[in-house]
Amino acid sequence: MFPVSLFSVTARLARLSSSALLYGLGLSMASAQSVAPITTEPTARSAPTLPTVAAQAIRAHAEFLSSDLLEGRATGSRGYELAAAYVAAQFRQYGLTPAGAEGGFFKSVPLIEATAVLPGSSLVLRNEGTTEFDFGKDYIPSVNFFNASSGLSAPMVFAGFGIEAPEYKYNDLADLDLQGKIAVILEGAPERLNDEVRNVYGWPETKFASLSKAGAIGVIEIHPANEKGLGNAQNSWERISAMSWVSQMRKINTEGQPDERFPELKLKFRLNAAAAVPLFANSGRSFEQVMQAAKASEVEGFTLAGTVTMSATTGLRRMESNNVLGLIRGSDAKLQQEYILIAAHLDGLGRGSAVNGDSTYNGLQRNAVGVAMMLEMARAIAAMPSKPKRSIIFAAVTAGEKEAQGLGALLNDGSAQSRNIVSAVVLDTPLPVTRTSDVIGIGADQSSMGNRLVAAAQQQNLRMVLSDDVENSVLVSSLAPLVKAGIPVLALRGGNRARDGRNVLSIKNNWLQQHINHPSDDLSNTPLDSAAARELVNLNVATVLDLANDADRPVWYRSSLAYRKLSRD
Repeated sequence: MFPVSLFSVTARLARLSSSALLYGLGLSMASAQSVAPITTEPTARSAPTLPTVAAQAIRAHAEFLSSDLLEGRATGSRGYELAAAYVAAQFRQYGLTPAGAEGGFFKSVPLIEATAVLPGSSLVLRNEGTTEFDFGKDYIPSVNFFNASSGLSAPMVFAGFGIEAPEYKYNDLADLDLQGKIAVILEGAPERLNDEVRNVYGWPETKFASLSKAGAIGVIEIHPANEKGLGNAQNSWERISAMSWVSQMRKINTEGQPDERFPELKLKFRLNAAAAVPLFANSGRSFEQVMQAAKASEVEGFTLAGTVTMSATTGLRRMESNNVLGLIRGSDAKLQQEYILIAAHLDGLGRGSAVNGDSTYNGLQRNAVGVAMMLEMARAIAAMPSKPKRSIIFAAVTAGEKEAQGLGALLNDGSAQSRNIVSAVVLDTPLPVTRTSDVIGIGADQSSMGNRLVAAAQQQNLRMVLSDDVENSVLVSSLAPLVKAGIPVLALRGGNRARDGRNVLSIKNNWLQQHINHPSDDLSNTPLDSAAARELVNLNVATVLDLANDADRPVWYRSSLAYRKLSRD
């Protein structure tokens, strides 16, 4: 991924049909079924007896986890390990069974951290002269997980959006020779494709797979903010540049190497649209013409004149950081061998570039609140006199802000538990900013888990909706490892119909514009409604208990675009 892709807010949830969360995965069609109709309006039904959930407990956990004492919980840091110890202590207090290594709650994840370094990083164009681009202002370099110094020099090919989707009569790569070339692509996807297709095919990892297969050796992605369908104001270049200090990570595989999917793409730079004009000089079409064609969904690829030289210096550091795992053993002799996973990433950004004198990125909404809600779920279910039939794993995972490396490690550790996870609920940026009469169910239209969620929502007189106007790409990164493993997954977020009439979208958008990935994401500046969090926890608990007690496993729907695409890959 690009250096700040985890921190880019690139896709509106209105466009983020849950299928966008299902990219990059090889899933079996045999485990899918036809889509069942989902009724999202509440109906008058008697609610089942649920364990008591304490709103103030959620707030107390979130307050501690987002405090300055924990220094932003950066993966592998002292603050993170303090947070992990806190979660383990809560698990022990609730009576959960340790599910980590050597009879404990911790399971170490070996990682390599890569940080882009300014000295030695450059982007130079040679086309009837030389153009040297400026770090930060014009471009952000990628990192290389294998070498501290890396570079390449090659001809360029403009490849439109970099999307290869011939089944939708769209293919930017058709008739282009990308072998040994640097692909220059636009961020996003064309408006002519529907929202579901845009999300699956417009996601960078999907593009990288196509470009790598076509023989490209590098990528320059042009970031055109504030254009419809081509970037967005909240994901401004200024924000991307300001976050360039944030490192990236990959888990270490069984061969002791970084688990990098596309090593053939040696470097992947991001380029500010304001600096892109020279790339198109002497090529027959100007950048302005290309952008006009892109906005009309009529963009075509072509060879660019000249060559470009990309070089990057990467600071590399190996480390280990703990996942925290607790188990509630199921009560059914057979079904207890199957597991429901409840996961929330525990890490934050740590300490970094100061803003108004504050350098601690506390990460209240992202994701101290998610962990706090998971903890209260664990306490409530563990306190039930009758345990659910299936076993439930509670996981506070590391490196969630690093493209969900800790979650990926959990799902691929070879244990019987990881091999027998039948469904998952993820708590990532749930945004309980005020009590609402609706709830957003990401993934509800992709598997039969959605029916469970709808039933639970109806019992609590909540309307379930599938999308939101708030932008967030974090959920894509957070859920991808689960879908890669073929595990049906849901993620709930607070809705948009405030019970007190407030404009919830305005509150959420203010957080996105002012506080996400910012030191101000703390209790002093960011709203947290404990009662709203409790209602989300109640709904999660009801859904999980239904899943845990049902004789049938959840299954994917064949209508999922990800299934249709990835069953071929």
